[in-house]
Amino acid sequence: MNDKTALRLSTALREGSRALLALVIALLVAFLLVLLTSDEPMRAFQTFLTAPLGSARTRGLWIDDVAKLTLTGLAFSLVFQARQFSLGVQGQVYVGGLFAALVALSPIGQTWLAIPLGMLAAMLTGAAYGFLPGYAKARFGASEIVSSLMFNYIAIRVVNWVTRAHLAPEGSGQLSSPDFPDTAVFPALIPGTRFDLGILFALIATGVVWFLLYRTVWGLKLRLVGDNARFAEYAGIKSKAVMVSAMTVSGAIGGLLGAVYVQGRAFGRIDIDFDANLAFEGILVAIVAKNRPLAVPFVAIAYGYMRQGAQFMGLRTDVPTEMLAVAQALIILLVASQFNVPFAKTIARLRGRRPGGKSREART
Repeated sequence: MNDKTALRLSTALREGSRALLALVIALLVAFLLVLLTSDEPMRAFQTFLTAPLGSARTRGLWIDDVAKLTLTGLAFSLVFQARQFSLGVQGQVYVGGLFAALVALSPIGQTWLAIPLGMLAAMLTGAAYGFLPGYAKARFGASEIVSSLMFNYIAIRVVNWVTRAHLAPEGSGQLSSPDFPDTAVFPALIPGTRFDLGILFALIATGVVWFLLYRTVWGLKLRLVGDNARFAEYAGIKSKAVMVSAMTVSGAIGGLLGAVYVQGRAFGRIDIDFDANLAFEGILVAIVAKNRPLAVPFVAIAYGYMRQGAQFMGLRTDVPTEMLAVAQALIILLVASQFNVPFAKTIARLRGRRPGGKSREART
């Protein structure tokens, strides 16, 4: 094993242990709160820990969340890599979902082209919606945080209005479109569950984002801009163009997530407020994964399990699902604060190493 590989392995183990410890601490605090608020705390916590694996249906719900959390985590991690704190993924999900729905409800929806063209339309509109705040930042110096949040608000309101006023059956009082044709809905990988093609698309997107970031010139430029935009400018890199392109690619991933929502087994139509704020929770996934694409699916698996467990706990016991918010906040605080694993220095000394340094033998 060469030094570079050893360094990467050491870094991965250190970051993984920190994230795992943060998760354990958050679960312990949540358990204490359950003890204080529930009449049946052991039953509530058992439901939290075991319900997502209870049946094929619940496992499908968990994997469906994992797919969506992976995509939103990738979208956020990509712009965070460029040190752009754009929060526009939710808006991109809505416009992407709307255009995927328009394809599904058109005559194309009756053909085999419904799924690929719906996804393509969603990605193109999501990319365009990601480009807008990026261009506003590069051209006019507008804050990407403020502009992306405003674009979220616009997208959610407009898409909800179009769904309610134009896509819902006239006079029905429904807040959703008619069901899509079967040809426009992702086929189930496990019959009778939400385990559909969404998880495959999420894994493919993970590989594509990793390749773009670490195996292309564009990815190198993006990471250099993220590390030091001024230095990148001195090196001849057009940092503003790289920032805009990062937000555009992130928007394409957000649009893809919109298609995964509306064309997935969970919906098969477009509803108002269809994302239930899950798209925004990708911020937590990206933070815990340290913006590393290959770490995003693993974080999504753990967080998706917690999310489903909390929902089942809220449905089947007297503990509210808002308990998950406590665990969320603790995980973000612990991971973002770069806290050290207890006794790390002591363990390092016992192994004959300085923390973060070489062993005594290597220095002699």
